[in-house]
Amino acid sequence: MNPWTLPGLRRWLDHLVERLNQGLAVLPGDPSQPPGCLEALRGHIRTHPVEIRARAHLTPAAAVAEAFGTPPTLDDLLNPILDQEMAIIFLDEIGREDYAAWSIFFERFVADRASGRSGPALLVADLRPELTVPGESILQSWRTGLRRGDLVIWAEEHLPTTRDGLAADLAVVLAVELCAWRLDLAASLVQARLEDLAEPVTWLSRRTELPIFGPDPPCPLAILAQDRKNEVHKRIWRAQLTTLFPEIEERRLEVVATHRSRLQLDNHLLDLGVASIDEMELGALRFQLRRYLTRTESEQLDTLVHARNALAHRRPVDPEDALQLLRRPFSSIS
Repeated sequence: MNPWTLPGLRRWLDHLVERLNQGLAVLPGDPSQPPGCLEALRGHIRTHPVEIRARAHLTPAAAVAEAFGTPPTLDDLLNPILDQEMAIIFLDEIGREDYAAWSIFFERFVADRASGRSGPALLVADLRPELTVPGESILQSWRTGLRRGDLVIWAEEHLPTTRDGLAADLAVVLAVELCAWRLDLAASLVQARLEDLAEPVTWLSRRTELPIFGPDPPCPLAILAQDRKNEVHKRIWRAQLTTLFPEIEERRLEVVATHRSRLQLDNHLLDLGVASIDEMELGALRFQLRRYLTRTESEQLDTLVHARNALAHRRPVDPEDALQLLRRPFSSIS
């Protein structure tokens, strides 16, 4: 799946086009940006942009004019004939001695376009740190275009066809909560082994081959590298609360339904405010049913108890308990 087809990033491209309509747009240097941005932009606009490779010691006006076939002056470039034209400018081949000339050119170009003059649209493909451009021309990072729905779409598109049920649900929500805007991590996580879905911190710590991006906002690899494990655990807890908790609750209700005749509201439960058998928590069910369950059934109920207690205390589920929830459907505890 091409990330630039996500609704949020399509809207971000719309903002880019709006900025271009005002004359100049500048893409900030961002190594985390998914590949294919310029190709996506070309498919997003009606015109066919020309590419300009700035060269050392060639004036900016001359470089742009060469692409459009006009005399090498700013006045000649600001021509209604070029109103529907666009150029993508690459500055990676020029030296520091050329940056001042390009900064002055962009400042004057923006000022003249703002005064109402017509002319081509210019897109600077990668802002060099030494280059000064009008601040309103610099686009916000591509990450600002992503919404939660985009992350869900991206994660679900990368799910293996063989993954469904609880494992698929957890994989998608983990990708959204834990990986955030790191689309590469999200695509990889939803395809990870069940053991990795059960222990995502360990999975994340093994991604040593991937770059770390920060700080606005930092990616999960940066957060982990800064030893901010509590923040990582909080993201995992939110994902598990969304997916594992409803599963645990459903299984609790199944146990109640199966063993209703063996269950009773004793004085301890009444003192706790439990008003009906259906409200009995897993710990009480385990205590009252301990004589009736097989070893396997007891272990399954123990897993539910441990997992539920962890989530209730805002902690991620122990990896072994999470793996048991994911690995096999629980038999009806009878």
